[in-house]
Amino acid sequence: MSALNSERKKSVNVTAILYLQPLTRSVSFRPYLAQACGRPVLAWLAGRILNHGSAQRLIVQYHYEQERAPLEEALAGTGAELHFTRQFTELRAAAEIVQQLDGGLVALVRLGCAFAPAGLLARMVEHHQCHGNGYTLVENAPDGCGICLFDAAELDSLTKLADRFEFSDAENAMRRLELLGERAEGKVTIRLRTRAFDFCTAYGIDAASLPAQVVVFLDRDFKLVERAAAEATAQTAYEDDTPAILQVLKRLLIEHAEEALHLPPDCVTRPAAVSGERPRVLFVTLPSAFSGAEQALCSMIKFLDRERFTPLAVTAREGVFAEKLRSLGVETVCPEWEVLDATLENFVYARQLFQRLRPSLLHLNSGGPLPFVAAAVAAGVPMVQHVRNANMNGFHDGLAAARAAIAVSEFLKREALRFPVRAERIRVIYDEVDTEALRPEEFSRSVCRQEFGLPPDAGIVLMVARVVPNKRYDLMIDAAARIVKQVPGFQLVFKGDVYGDSMLHFKLQSRIRLLGLENVVRWMDFVPDIRRLMAAADVLVLCSDREGLGSCVVEAMAMELPVVVTDSGGTHEIVDSGARGGFVVPSGDSEALAGRVIELLNDEPLRRRLGSAGREFVRARLDARISARAVMEIYGQVLGETTGQ
Repeated sequence: MSALNSERKKSVNVTAILYLQPLTRSVSFRPYLAQACGRPVLAWLAGRILNHGSAQRLIVQYHYEQERAPLEEALAGTGAELHFTRQFTELRAAAEIVQQLDGGLVALVRLGCAFAPAGLLARMVEHHQCHGNGYTLVENAPDGCGICLFDAAELDSLTKLADRFEFSDAENAMRRLELLGERAEGKVTIRLRTRAFDFCTAYGIDAASLPAQVVVFLDRDFKLVERAAAEATAQTAYEDDTPAILQVLKRLLIEHAEEALHLPPDCVTRPAAVSGERPRVLFVTLPSAFSGAEQALCSMIKFLDRERFTPLAVTAREGVFAEKLRSLGVETVCPEWEVLDATLENFVYARQLFQRLRPSLLHLNSGGPLPFVAAAVAAGVPMVQHVRNANMNGFHDGLAAARAAIAVSEFLKREALRFPVRAERIRVIYDEVDTEALRPEEFSRSVCRQEFGLPPDAGIVLMVARVVPNKRYDLMIDAAARIVKQVPGFQLVFKGDVYGDSMLHFKLQSRIRLLGLENVVRWMDFVPDIRRLMAAADVLVLCSDREGLGSCVVEAMAMELPVVVTDSGGTHEIVDSGARGGFVVPSGDSEALAGRVIELLNDEPLRRRLGSAGREFVRARLDARISARAVMEIYGQVLGETTGQ
């Protein structure tokens, strides 16, 4: 490094920001709270950024107040700072910091940088200044351990563009701007002239010696990175400012791929059934957070006759779902990786798992698990496909191979019949709930409101849905702007997890601010006991487009909570508008939606009448005991067909 450049590097103020993407609290593994070689991964990162990386500050942005204490513990003694943010995109979160800075450079780092060379940021700062860059991106480094370096003013300009162009993270934003040659119509200046920092050139290595990415999202992936760190740092010639950890990781990934694709001889044929053993039903579901599909499955399994069937389960990740299954006495396997992805490795894994668990029947609780479908076909294990949502991507193979299918509404049965499947193979069984567990008289409205910090006398509308476009949060926000003018004290509660960067969440928040609803709308993430939140509400709304059914609607009806739903999808099939459960309104009509909500909030006797009729319907038609009997009847038919009985 030249004396001039060394002096320039010393004079610049560098602030590093680590944005921790939101993870639903219904899953257990937190990569940013994990440890590698006996040290918190955040401590690894802080050491590289603050001790070797030329940064004066490292600011870690997080979303959940419950995690502040463990984050403080992980960062103890490192000099890093914690900053709580309510933003759900990297750029909007970074804007909160950049606006407080007085110039200098800003480095947006990733968690994987903990395993990159220690001097990477320092080298980038020198490169950035030597070439007069406004921003500097890394080329030929593994995804997940690169750094985006900006002049603070340039990053501030980029965050202002985020709204207009729907940018969420900085690296993709800059690459899109480079591709488009975008100047934002001259209103905001972004210095697009830059020379990227070539990782391989800087460290004198071949790109083929590096992994394509450093994945620290799931537990199994993190363990491979941890092993690489342990092996590399144990080498006598190890130096921090080398890509040694990444190069060891590449070797371990190769070894893992070879090992994972090895199929033992005893997995080629299906093991013989144990004489007199009850049929073993293996439930396989997508590696999602705990939501309606998972709750409905748990409710049904609870009443599965254990004298007739033995339930087993596979899901990707440890968390609330796995805990609930185990509490029901279900042997549950969580391999901690995306086990349902269509890869050869996952097929081999599924085949081995079939050999160990010896399922008699495979029950697919979602679409997409091609490795398990293929493994079941290879083993001669019959399948039942459950169709719970209107996004039919991934259902083709399961429906084609299944001996029977279950749709949770007539609407979804019609959708499933677009595939080459016989209508008589598909039976409608509406989503189920345990009505004895959902007893409204067991919950105090005032106590539950106090628990969630909700006003005791407000008219509270609840919406329970993932933050995805088809749930139509925008429709409810527009309706809220009408409702607030006619219902004094009106409050709208959104219960919806956000996973990773969410431009949609940002746009919804912007809409809330534009309509002046900041003091009206309350957003909650995962709630362990949804019954308590429903007990605190006056009305539940689900205004989705093409909703399969909506487990939250069945739960609300069981809790005598009146609902307002749309005529899109299958939800309206269980609501007799104005007579049972609540009201059905035209899809996409915020005015009609607002009108029915206002009517319910202003008429307590109407709420009680509709809520009571809704609970009686759920007890008579949608109780999990009824669903379990219907599902077991299907199992019996499928197994009878298989054995020729």
